[in-house]
Order: sequence, then C-alpha cells, then structure tokens
Amino acid sequence: MNKIDLSGLKIGMENTLSIIVSNENSAEAVGYKGMSVLGTPHLVGVMETACIFIHEFLPENYLTVGVANSMKHLAPSPIGATVKAKARLSAIEGRTLTYDVEAHDSVEKVAEGTHTRFIIDSRAFFTNIEKKKQKLGLI
Repeated sequence: MNKIDLSGLKIGMENTLSIIVSNENSAEAVGYKGMSVLGTPHLVGVMETACIFIHEFLPENYLTVGVANSMKHLAPSPIGATVKAKARLSAIEGRTLTYDVEAHDSVEKVAEGTHTRFIIDSRAFFTNIEKKKQKLGLI
C-alpha cells in the first residue's frame, strides 16, 4: 500500500453524537418483546458512527471501515431518553485507528469500550464491491 498523509489525525481528537431512544431503535425493534429500552445493536451503531468524524481529516479518496468492537452495555435507557455517544481517538498504528468510546444518558454511563477502524482507499473499495456483486449475480 502507498503511504498516505495522516498528519491531520491526532491522538485525543473527539466527537460526540446524540440520539433519542425511540421505538425504532429499541430492543423490542430487534425482537426482544416488552423491552422498551435502547437496543444494544443500535447503541453499538451510534458509538461506531461517532467515530467517523475522522473522515474530514483524511486525504481525498480515503475513508475508514469498522473492523472490531469491544463494548459493554452497562445500563438501560428508556424510550424518550437522550443518549450521547463520545468517541476519542486513542491510537494510530499505520492505517489502524483505535477509539475509546462511551455513552451516557442524563442519569449515568450506559456503555463503554473500544472501536477499531481501518483506513482504506475508497476507489479500490468500491471497485471491489462491484466485482463481488458481479460474482454474486447481483448485477
């Protein structure tokens, strides 16, 4: 792989993303009847999404893809609660970026963990997707 300029990235960069817990992102929406709280899949998703702010600091035609999650869902957040996910860039190793992530509602910390993303050339990525779609008979 070619060397790319990552000088725009700095350890400690942070981003926060908020959601309101709703029926659509509840545990019940993914099959847990009677669970009117933020579903873990949605919580993981918002924590991961908080990490992609980094794209604005990457060279043109580069983006990141998620490659690993290690998260603990610590407490429930009921429908109507606002949950804030915070991502902090904690390590840069070549093209691998590691984030410390956590989420809070207005009462307590509801999740914590780490998320890892890998920097890729978007042109090659989308070319490979098209090749795979052909192999799968999707186009």
